[in-house]
Amino acid sequence: MNESPLHPALQTQALTHRRRLRGLSLLLFVTLSGMMMVFMVSAFASGDIANVLLLAVIGLVMLPVMALLGGLLWFLDRRQLRRLSAANHLLCECPSVMARLTPTGRASRKGILMSLQPLLDPPAQPLYALIQPALRTGHLLQQAITVQWHCRDRQPGSDLVALHDHDALLGRMVEWKG
Repeated sequence: MNESPLHPALQTQALTHRRRLRGLSLLLFVTLSGMMMVFMVSAFASGDIANVLLLAVIGLVMLPVMALLGGLLWFLDRRQLRRLSAANHLLCECPSVMARLTPTGRASRKGILMSLQPLLDPPAQPLYALIQPALRTGHLLQQAITVQWHCRDRQPGSDLVALHDHDALLGRMVEWKG
C-alpha cells in the first residue's frame, strides 16, 4: 500500500497513531483477560458446576467480543494508513503554494473551518478548508499561520496537506457560504 516512505512531517503522526493503537489494544487485552481471571477464580472457588458452566458461557461470549474489538482496531489502523498514504502522495506529486490559514471560529467533530488565502495569485472567490485536528497541532489552528499548501485542485472535496514548521495539517477543501 505504501510504495514510498512517508514524508517526515507525516511520520510523527504515524508514530503517534501507532503508539495510541498499541496502548489501546494493550488496555483492551488487560481488561478482558482480567475479567476472565476474576470469573475463573470465582467459578472454581465456589465449586459449583453451575458457576463453571456460566464461566464457559462467558468465555464463549468473550471470544466474539475480542474478535470485534480486534476488527475495530484493524479498521482504525487501516483508515489512518490510507489517510497518511493519500497525504504522502499529495506531498510528492503536487507543488507547494505558500498560503495563509486563518481560523473562522467554526469547529465541529469533522474539523476546524479555516479560510485559505494563497499569498501568490489570490483567487476571486474565498477558499475554505476543513482541517482535521491532530494531537500536536491543536494550538496551531487557533491563530493565523503561513503554510506550504499542497492540493491537486482548488475545488471543494479535494484533499489538502498544509505544512507548518514540520507539522502536517490534513484536511479537505470545502464550500462555505457564511
